[in-house]
This record gives sequence, C-alpha cells and structure tokens, in this order.
Amino acid sequence: MGLVFFLNIKEKEMKEIDLAYLPVVGRGLQIKIICSMHEIKVNYMLSNPMGEDFDKDKEAPFGTIPWMKDHSNGIELNDSMSIVLYLVSKYPGPLTPKNPDEAALINMYWGWTQDYYSFVLSPFHDIITGHNEPFWRNLRLTDTLSDGGKDTGIANLTKLHKTRTSFLEKHLSSSKNGSFLTGENCSYADIFLYTCVRTVQKTAGFGILRDSCEGDPFKDCPTILRICEEVEKINEVTSAAGDLFEKAPI
Repeated sequence: MGLVFFLNIKEKEMKEIDLAYLPVVGRGLQIKIICSMHEIKVNYMLSNPMGEDFDKDKEAPFGTIPWMKDHSNGIELNDSMSIVLYLVSKYPGPLTPKNPDEAALINMYWGWTQDYYSFVLSPFHDIITGHNEPFWRNLRLTDTLSDGGKDTGIANLTKLHKTRTSFLEKHLSSSKNGSFLTGENCSYADIFLYTCVRTVQKTAGFGILRDSCEGDPFKDCPTILRICEEVEKINEVTSAAGDLFEKAPI
C-alpha cells in the first residue's frame, strides 16, 4: 500500500512540462488548456522574437515553436500536433479519445481546424504583423500578398474564411452530433476550434477580418458558435485562457 501510494504521488509530481511559445493565442493556447484539463504543470517560457526565456533558433530542434520538454522522461517535441497527441496519450484525461473510432473523428475535425489555421489565420498573421518577405509567406503555404497587395490579400482570405467555415457549419448542422464536435464529450479538436474562433472574434489584429466581414466573421455559423460556448463553460478552459484573447495582438 505504501509503495503504491508513493508511486502515485511520484507520477503526479512528474506531470510537468516546459513549454516555449509567444505571447499570442496561435497554436500554443490549446496546449495550455489541455495541460490545465489534464492537471499537467506548465512552466511557460516566452521565445524570441517576442521573449528572452527561450531561443528557438538555438534550442528547438527545427527552429520553430511551440516547443515542449517533459520533465518525467526528458523527451522534447517541436511541433504542436505531436505535442497535443503526446500529452493526451501520455497523461490520459477528459480529452483523451476513448477508442479508435472516436479518435478518428476527433482527428478529422482537428485536421479541419489545422487547415483553417494554416491557410486562413497564419496568412492573416503576415498581413497583420507586416511580414512581407516572400520566403516567410511561402512558409505559410499561401502567398496572399504576391498579387494586389494587402487589400487583395484581405479580400482573398476573407473569401477563403467564409468558404471553409460554411462547409464546416453545413456539415455540423446536418450531423447533429451533440454538444461538441463528436458528441457529448469535449475533445482537443473542440479546444483548438474554440481558440481559433475566439482569436478571430476578439484579438486586436483580427479587426481587419471583422471589418471585412462587417461584423462577427462567424455570425453565419450558429453551430460552431454553440460548440465554442460549450467549451467556454469548462472552468479549466477559461482559467487557462485568462485575458489572452483581449490582450494578445493575434
């Protein structure tokens, strides 16, 4: 009994990671929320070029962030997708899929959100922050500024936003899955969808998309908004997010 108690305490103590990212929402907040919901301690470090706690160019294997190190085994991961999948499998909790079927559906919706972030939000980041180098924009997968400049880029991305979200909204409204994307249980796909939607709705930089849409860019997506409202009812979500949506530039 004493040994089991010791091992349980030891395991709980070792649920701790170092996480390097930026003072933005991006792909990092979903990881913080997952850690909050799975009771994993996070030592948050601000990376260059917006912090001095971590040098991504020297310390991250691929020179990118988010970057994570698990205190329990020393493993380092340098990609948000690998970090999320690792955490929900290594430290099971409410966001861990219960079976392969559920995992497949979660990853389908998570994939949609990953694409939305990569093809819509990330190119908007370049316009908002003024990253005009073609090399940087090519890394975002879509070079929105190559033809027509900023105004054309905003118009193209606004159209893409509406197209992508309309497909998801139509699918979700017809599927009638439940409170969340895959039913009555919140998943890491719901978490990332939530952080993306609130980023667009609330952060200062995405005012250009709100202006382009003449209001809330998700005003025609009641099912998506309802899911986000359900996610926001989870105490660990709001505590991990804090006031980041109001303070972060993007």
